[in-house]
This record gives sequence, structure tokens and C-alpha cells, in this order.
Amino acid sequence: MAANETDLILNLPFDESSGSPKAYDYARDRHDATVEGADFIAGRQGNCIHFDGAGSATIEDSFLNLNGDFTLLAWIKPATYPDGVTGKNRLGFFFNTAALDGSRAAWLDVLPDTWGYYTIRKRGTIIDIFADTQHRETLSLPGALTGLAILQDIYSTGLAYADVDEAKIYGVALTDEDIAETLNDVRQLEYYINGVNFKDYDIRVSSSEGVLDLPKLKTPLSVDWPDYHGEIVDLDDKRVEARTIKLNCWMRAKGKIDFATKAFDFQRHFMANGTARLMISIHPTKPLVYEVYNADGIAHDKRWHDDKMIGTFTLTLREPDPVKRVLRHQRSSAATAEVTVGFKSDKMVTIYWGDGTADVDLYGDYTGANAVKHTYTTDGTYYPIVAGIVDKIKEFTTNAIIVWDMI
Repeated sequence: MAANETDLILNLPFDESSGSPKAYDYARDRHDATVEGADFIAGRQGNCIHFDGAGSATIEDSFLNLNGDFTLLAWIKPATYPDGVTGKNRLGFFFNTAALDGSRAAWLDVLPDTWGYYTIRKRGTIIDIFADTQHRETLSLPGALTGLAILQDIYSTGLAYADVDEAKIYGVALTDEDIAETLNDVRQLEYYINGVNFKDYDIRVSSSEGVLDLPKLKTPLSVDWPDYHGEIVDLDDKRVEARTIKLNCWMRAKGKIDFATKAFDFQRHFMANGTARLMISIHPTKPLVYEVYNADGIAHDKRWHDDKMIGTFTLTLREPDPVKRVLRHQRSSAATAEVTVGFKSDKMVTIYWGDGTADVDLYGDYTGANAVKHTYTTDGTYYPIVAGIVDKIKEFTTNAIIVWDMI
């Protein structure tokens, strides 16, 4: 059985910014962790959560069936305790059952201050433990599992002294091959327009411009006094111009008709009312998203051919609202169809909901019962964008995940 997103019941990338009170769960049913006394620092990929012997990340929900099969995977970097002796070279894996003499444990030697990829797989009453996808231990439980823990040999604190990154739990027992594949599961760079992969049109992007660039600063108010050197410039509350994105693309086809069909289908995305949603997948949970329009048209450089043919073009897009906060909301049923965004703002804000709709020119008090609400009609993952002078927004709340606080 391959590792399937539908079997993923917990997904904690720990990519939150320092000081976040939550660690967001990116699995479909959202079991976010409450963070106390721990912080987020640079990790393997993006950020990780750092425990210094006093902090915790707690999930109150009971979502894991200990009597069933499951697979837990996480990157762990155990730290050397300040005494320089304990906790630096061993991790313990403990499992309790209700049976008499019902506990089982295994200790693995580890390198201190070094990332390791650890896996616990439960299949029936058999526990398998992996380190860096290599099978290390097998334990047979004498009864039904009632609890488990990963511990360090530190006895002066009951909490972890380590960094943890990309913790996941699957509700199935993954195969050895599946576990090995999860280690190498690196998200390829992919481009989407209105949720459709460019590859569905046989379009590839060879290079891009502007996707991460700081947009040009709008001309600030300045005074040029003739009896002073230089100029006096107001550099408070800087504002930027619209973002320009250029994607250098090539498209292949099986012939003239196939080329024309793909070109027309792709171009229709930019002829509908409003903006189009461009998404660039650079990370499993943190894509780059833009609301854009095409003003320059699309000119294909091509040679007609009855057989295979290739055309190239530059797709120039404008993002009118270039400064934004990006959220993530997953609708898995009618119970999770609604997303809410609460805030106060003296400046007008636009919310692009990610399903082709938007609420524009919002300003004033939208906190509490006045929060802006939106209902998604189809199951899926959506990335709402809150665009405007987002650094001036106050009392921001949402039931969605904050993917990018401001980009």
C-alpha cells in the first residue's frame, strides 16, 4: 500500500513563525497543537519546533486509534543536555499495554545534535522501529496498546530537549518501501492556473521572473530644497506598485490541431471576469499564490507541423494586490465548509477565497460576530488571500491555517 494522503491523519510541518501559539495540522481533519514554552526555529526544511526541557505541543483531540494499525514518522534532532552528559546519544521507544508486565521498550544509539528520520509502525501487535528508513527493532506487544512515547535518557526533566520537524501519522501500516519513499518525498516545482496544472496542457516553465522579487516602490513624497544637499524623502509607510510576473514557457503538441486546442484552452483562463489564480508549488504545504491578470496577451513562437511540434511563449502577468496574507482551509465535509476571517482595518482589504470568488473593499470592524465568512461548496484544499495593507491589520483571527503571514 502506497503512502496516501487520504490515510494521513496528522501532518505537523512545524513551519510556524517564532512565537506562534499553535502548530498547525495540515491533515484533512485539523488537529492543531497548542504550543507552550516551546518555540519555532530554523529546521531541516523551513522551521521546526524547539523543545528546551520545559516546553510542550499538546493536541487535546483523541484522533489516533491505538488498537488499529498506524505509522508515525518524524525528523528528530536530540540535543545534548546542559550537563554535557545525559541525553546526547540515545533515544528510547516505549510502548505500554494493559497486560501484566505489559511494557516494551527499545533504545537506539543516535548522534547528538544531528537530524535523524525515525519511524514507528504498528501492525496488529507487532511494532517495527526504523531509523533513517533502516529497520532497527521489532517488538511484540503482549496486549492491546494503551500508550507510546519517544524518550531521551534525561532524568532531570520530564519533557524533551530536542528539535522536531515534519511529524506525520498515517492511519495504516506503511510498507518498508513506502517508508523509504517518504524520506525522498520532495515536492517538484509545479505551476497551476485556476487549480489546473500547466502540465495538463503540456506546458513547461523554463524560467520565471518576479515571483519572489520585491515590487517596485511607489514614488514617495519628496522635497528638493535648493539650499540643502540631496532631498528630503518621506520613507514612512512605504507602498509598492503592482507585481509583474514573467513565465518563460514552452508547449508541445502532437500536431496543429492539438497545439491549437491546448493553446485556446489555456488562454481561456485569462478571459474570464476577475483575476486568475496562479499557484507555484515549491513546498508540500507552503505554495506561492497570486491573483493575476494577463494584459499583454500570449504570442506563440512556433512552426506548424502535422506531427510533433513545439511552441514557446512568455506569459506576462500582473498582480494588482501584491502584498498579502495567505491562508489554507481544507473542506472535507459540510461540517468544515465554512472559513472565517476576523480583523480590524482602517484601509480597504480584499479577500480572494481561492474558488474564483472575492469580497472586496472591506474595512472597519470585522471581529467577533462580524467576522467575514465564506462557504465552500466542493471538498478540497483552498488558499484564501487577504490582500491590502496587511501590516496595519489589527486583531486578526481565522479558523484557517496561516501559511504566509505577509508576502
